[in-house]
Amino acid sequence: MISHSGEDCIRVLIADDDKHVLDAYREAFLKPDTGIEMRALDALAAQLFEPDDRTESESNFDVVACSQGDDAISLAKKAATDGEPFDVVILDVRMPPGIDGVEAGRQIRQLDSEVEIIFVTGYSDIPLDELQRRVPPPLKLHYFRKPLSFARLARDVATLVRTN
Repeated sequence: MISHSGEDCIRVLIADDDKHVLDAYREAFLKPDTGIEMRALDALAAQLFEPDDRTESESNFDVVACSQGDDAISLAKKAATDGEPFDVVILDVRMPPGIDGVEAGRQIRQLDSEVEIIFVTGYSDIPLDELQRRVPPPLKLHYFRKPLSFARLARDVATLVRTN
């Protein structure tokens, strides 16, 4: 498990069975310096589209990561019991050999109806409407396909939490 804690952070739980993917999440969420080219592109996008006084560098994340759905459920239970629930849970849909991310998401949603759940998958065998049916409400459920930009996902998570 990976963990990083700090004050006034966005609490994120990540579950993915691929160590390299967990490393990519850790890099994106805990090391926001994405290089001069990305900062320049982000600044230009902010100027052209929706300027926001808050920048990515102002987002601090408290990240806890694991490799199985059962572990994610246990971590979410402990966080709720400790009075420090996660703001966002990011789940890989497939995580053999244990339960899949959808079932983990369903059980985590039962623990915390307010948590934002993000499903990430490289497969398309479970349609979005099925995910929404199994892990309601749809407004608190998000879906991304791999490959994806982990740095962009970290920025999207910060925006998601700030606007809700």
